[in-house]
Amino acid sequence: MKFPLTPELVDEARRFSLRSSCGHCFYWDARRQQCWHGWPDQGQRRDPLDAPDPVTGETPTEVAFCKEFELR
Repeated sequence: MKFPLTPELVDEARRFSLRSSCGHCFYWDARRQQCWHGWPDQGQRRDPLDAPDPVTGETPTEVAFCKEFELR
């Protein structure tokens, strides 16, 4: 599920310690660096939400949340 990455969302994510990246998910296999369910990375691995893209260096304009995320 994708949402616009607004300053308000970034602020609330920091204030409330939002955990939504793959590294915080029960289904993330850190050893293999992939999801147990085989879901592709569409920006969900980014932490914090407004971190620059590791390839392009660009600041993201939207954020993707995984529907199967389960906090460890």
